[in-house]
This record gives sequence, structure tokens and C-alpha cells, in this order.
Amino acid sequence: MNTFLIGPRGCGKSTIGRALSRRLGRPFVELDERVLAAFPEGSVREVWSVHGEGAWREAEIAALVATLAADDQVVALGGGTPMIPAARQRIEAERKAGRARVIYLRCSTEVLVRRLAAAPGDRPGLTGADLLEEVATILAEREPTYRDLADLEYDAGGGSADRIADEIALGL
Repeated sequence: MNTFLIGPRGCGKSTIGRALSRRLGRPFVELDERVLAAFPEGSVREVWSVHGEGAWREAEIAALVATLAADDQVVALGGGTPMIPAARQRIEAERKAGRARVIYLRCSTEVLVRRLAAAPGDRPGLTGADLLEEVATILAEREPTYRDLADLEYDAGGGSADRIADEIALGL
């Protein structure tokens, strides 16, 4: 069974995912890395600039489908992956077939803003607003989908990645 980690950018999907994969002795897959590898550009920001968000989302679906060919992985999905209807359908089908568990890593807007301000990373802005407004807007839009898809939810706003990974491993 695959374990999917979902949540907004900055919630800790990659960090917690790596710790969880070590605990479970399973491979870790960073979906965004697989998507980026489908393009010649070296960053997500460049891909979006050259090819646009639509091309990224199409490559995201293809990377998800390819990832689903394997089993017993810990997979950090991109923050927007569950918002793509075709990706969401695949995730739901995997859950219903008993081939995946979906973990939503919750974080408050304040925690996300603090983390993203400290380490903005390579992701382009989605709304053109300042960081606080963008995070609040995106979280409000996406959280109902994250909650609807999730088998389990964990507060990823405090504590170490190792502690949160331990909690998740015990809950699986």
C-alpha cells in the first residue's frame, strides 16, 4: 500500500515523508521532483515561466500515474496535485481499492507563512498577492479537498519531522 502525503506548500510533506519512509523501510517519492525531471528547465519557476501551469499540471498527472505503478512507497504529492480533477480521481480510486492511504499534514496559515518566508524555495506564486494573503487564500481553497481525500490528518505545525513521522507510522 502506498502512503500519500498531502497538504499545502510548506507543511512538511518532503521532510516528514523522508522521515516516514525511513521508519517504514519504504522508498520515498517526491512527486514534484519527478514532474520537474520531465522538463529541460532546472526549476519549477522556470518551467512555469516557459511552459505555463497547464503543462506542469499535465506532467504532474503523468508522474502520478507512473508512480502508481509501484507499491509500498511514501509519496509526497505537490500541494496542487489533489486539486487536479484527474489526479484526484486517481487518488480516490487508489484509496477505494485499498492500495493507498492519504495523510493530510495540517498547518496554520501563520506557520506556513513563517516557513515560506524563511525558505521560499523554487515555487512560483499562485495569486500575485503578498505571502500572507496568498497562503490564506490557497489554504482556504484547498483545505476542503485535502480533508475530503484524507484518511488521517496530523498537525504538522509543531514538533520535529521525526516525531510527526513516528505518530503517522503508529497510525498506519
